[in-house]
Amino acid sequence: MNTAKIAKISLISVAIAYVLASSTVLADDEPNKKPHVDPSATSKFINDAASENGEATEEDNEENNEEELQTIAVVNGKPISSLSLDRVTAQLAAQGQNPDRQQIIQELINLEILTQEAERLELDKNSDVAVALQLQYTQTMANAYLGEFNRDLRISEEEIRAKYEEQIAAIKASEYKASHIILDNESDALNVINELAGGGNFAVLAETYSTGPTGVNGGDLGWFQPENMEPEFSAALAELEIGETTSEPVKTKFGWHVIQLDDLRSAAKPDYSPAVKAGIQNTLLRDAMARKVDALRSAATIEIR
Repeated sequence: MNTAKIAKISLISVAIAYVLASSTVLADDEPNKKPHVDPSATSKFINDAASENGEATEEDNEENNEEELQTIAVVNGKPISSLSLDRVTAQLAAQGQNPDRQQIIQELINLEILTQEAERLELDKNSDVAVALQLQYTQTMANAYLGEFNRDLRISEEEIRAKYEEQIAAIKASEYKASHIILDNESDALNVINELAGGGNFAVLAETYSTGPTGVNGGDLGWFQPENMEPEFSAALAELEIGETTSEPVKTKFGWHVIQLDDLRSAAKPDYSPAVKAGIQNTLLRDAMARKVDALRSAATIEIR
C-alpha cells in the first residue's frame, strides 16, 4: 500500500471516529435531528440550527427510517448500518475531500472488528476506557437534548426587532478621526507639544518623533469609536474641537500621546437587513439556551468535591 493511500485511510479513520463518537445515539432513532452539537460550543450549534429551514414530513420520516435500517455489512453477526456510512461520507465531504464509499465501508468493518476484539478482552472494564465511554454517552445525550430544545424553540419577529432596537440604542453616537504622536516619556511629549505651539506641522512631527507604527502615516489613526481606544485616550479626545491638539501629554499603557482631533461624524448604524436579523436571531437563540441551562442547573442538586 502506498503512502498516499495510507494517508487517505488515516483521514477516513479520523472522520469515522469523529462521527461515531459524536452521533451514535442520534443515529439509531433520530434521523431528522439537527447536526451534532458540542455542549461547550452552543453558539456554533445555534448558528447552524438557525440557518436550517423547513421540517420533515411524516413521509420523509418513514423513508428515512427505511434507509436507516439498511445493512451494508455484517461482522460476526453484527450489522453495520448504512447511516454510519452516510454520516462518515458527509463528514469527509464537509472537509473538502472526495469520499470513497467502498473504502469507508472497509474502514467501518475494520473498526467493528477491533471493537469486537476489545469487547472480547473486556477492555470496557478498564477504568480509563469506562470513563471515556461514559463521557461519550453523556456528551451524546446532552447533544440530543440540545437538538430537541432547539427544534421546539421559536423566536418571533417582534423579539428580533426589539433586540435590534436595543442594540441600535447602545451604539455610540459619534465616531472620531484622529492622529497621534506616541513617545516613550513625558518630557519628549512636552517637547513635541511646544513645537506644535510654535507652528510645527503635526504630520511631519509624527513622522519624525513618533515611536508607533502610525508615525509613517503622519500619526493617522483613521475612523474609530471611542470605546475602542484606551479610556484615557478617549477622554482626552472628547475634550477637543476639530483641528485641536491636546495641550498636555496623555499617558496610557502604550506610552505618552500627543493627540489631534481631525474630524467627527455620527456613527453608522446597521440597517434591519436579513443578515442583521439572522445574527440577532442567533443571539436570542444562544441567550435562550443559556437561560435553559441555568434553569436546569438551579433545579439540580450539585455537589462539587
